[in-house]
Amino acid sequence: MKKIINSNELSIKSTTKTIINEINYVLGGIKEDEFKKFITAIGSSKNIFVTGQGRSGLVARTFAMRLTHIGFSCHVVGDTTTPNIDEGDMLIACSSSGATSITCHIAGLAKRLNALVVVITAHPGSELSDYAGLTIEIPASDTDQVIQSQLTAQFRSTLFEQACLVYLDAVILSLVRLLNREEVEMMKRHANLE
Repeated sequence: MKKIINSNELSIKSTTKTIINEINYVLGGIKEDEFKKFITAIGSSKNIFVTGQGRSGLVARTFAMRLTHIGFSCHVVGDTTTPNIDEGDMLIACSSSGATSITCHIAGLAKRLNALVVVITAHPGSELSDYAGLTIEIPASDTDQVIQSQLTAQFRSTLFEQACLVYLDAVILSLVRLLNREEVEMMKRHANLE
């Protein structure tokens, strides 16, 4: 049965303001030292691999694309052209819960193969972090449902995914500035079969 919606009660400006305020609040809790360690680790990695499931996986894929645009060798785990991971490489695993079984399995494999595992999660004490050489906390969650409902008006891990996207875009912008990348150079690496 269709529910009749009164769109007069909606406002795009107030709704987007809620979302932006929530993202801003979460990013205010980011640890600068983790950010700097992450930037350094990216710069010293031979190859970078990303993984994640659901929307976290989609965010990880956007990061892989931009890393490629600025000149890094980056691959998405599971793509048919993804090479093997080895010592000197990095795996970036994104998971709000830090408990997604396939993401944990992939991180475990990467650790056993002597790659640096970087975990980006809302739960730094999770199973996924057990495999990490570096854990980056996106403080967008709390296990207490009352506190969680006060933190965000959005569905489940939406706030983590949004804050993670902005965080990773900030990493890209920082790398662009540090490496003096110009848009003309980056456009040469942009897909042209679109």
